[in-house]
Amino acid sequence: MTNADYSPRERLWLWLVAGVGLVGINGAFLVGLATPGTLTAALGNPIAAAFMAEALILVALMAYLLARWNVARLRWPWLVVLSLFGGLAFAIPFVILWGRPGAASGDPVSNTP
Repeated sequence: MTNADYSPRERLWLWLVAGVGLVGINGAFLVGLATPGTLTAALGNPIAAAFMAEALILVALMAYLLARWNVARLRWPWLVVLSLFGGLAFAIPFVILWGRPGAASGDPVSNTP
């Protein structure tokens, strides 16, 4: 059981952030990956490398903190997998809201017995 409850409005905004993270931000990343030479240029750029390192550190930190604060029903490895798949803007709201009660008030998934 988690110790955080979200209003329908908060859940809506968290799901919207997850959608923007998956489609918008991750979509731009996938387009960049499909462009020849972009990944090589990004890996060779020290500023881009610093941002990538920071993102990996933040994934580990957020996975630890979400487990420690007990605000997510999914276990910490899910945050890591989902953030690699769709970025932190997708993974954090998704992991927090997945399976929370209140599907009738805006959540797409309910975890009722």
